[in-house]
Amino acid sequence: MNKLKDIYNNLDKIEDLPAFPGVAFEVLRITRDDNAQISSLEKIIRKDPNIVSQILKIVNSPFYNLSREVSSLNYAINLLGFVEVENLVMVSVMLSTVKSLPVHKRFNRDKFLEHSFGCGITAKTIANILNINFLGAEFSGGVIHDIGKVLIDLYAPEALDSILENAYTKNISFIDSENELYGINHTQLGEKLLSIWGLPKDMLDVVRHHHNPKHADNDVLVSVVHVADLLTYSEGIGFGGNYAKFTLEDDEGWKILLDKINMSKTLDLEMFTFRLYEDIKEQKKLYL
Repeated sequence: MNKLKDIYNNLDKIEDLPAFPGVAFEVLRITRDDNAQISSLEKIIRKDPNIVSQILKIVNSPFYNLSREVSSLNYAINLLGFVEVENLVMVSVMLSTVKSLPVHKRFNRDKFLEHSFGCGITAKTIANILNINFLGAEFSGGVIHDIGKVLIDLYAPEALDSILENAYTKNISFIDSENELYGINHTQLGEKLLSIWGLPKDMLDVVRHHHNPKHADNDVLVSVVHVADLLTYSEGIGFGGNYAKFTLEDDEGWKILLDKINMSKTLDLEMFTFRLYEDIKEQKKLYL
């Protein structure tokens, strides 16, 4: 039996399928509404003490270097802005979803979370350096891009062992190992889960195509997450079962970015990389 295909075909029938928190869904709806008011967002967030505490923790961190402690949620949202609030909500969702998993001998969930958040941070940093505004979708997409792996860990741990062993033995990527062994992969599983959750199309686009951005509807957004994913692996930030090698200059997603933003002749790759890693260090202090 092909366990991954079985999960995919019956995903909407699984009784203990992880749920996207209702409060988080409402937050995403409000943060993406151009006419939304801070008071509406505050009212929704107050329903979830974990998100409230996360927002206050971030706004009072050394990153913002405020002269006095902030205890007002309304003021904190004003300081952070809707984009940053959405980012924090995605962090909260991933933490609550992954931390509830049973411990698996091969799939280190703490390292998985580190990679997921690292990818979100890196995607956000790349977008900032290249001056591309995705209204936070690059961070949210980066954080949630590998959510399909959680489903494999949860419902097919034996298959996960096989995928990881095959990837390690052959020095190939996790997704190539999945496709070789099962003909289906975590991007398809993740896209279907987000569809069941009713999340925005840009997140589905990122999750489904972060390994092949040329097929994405928004190839620039997905390329940012794709490149962030590769750079996160190369820096050893977390673990996701990827053993393939890559060269940034030859990467499909990197070429899309250079072409679409017309920077192929003006971008200093060495300076870009230096600034990227310096900015990532600062963002890691904030989120990790």
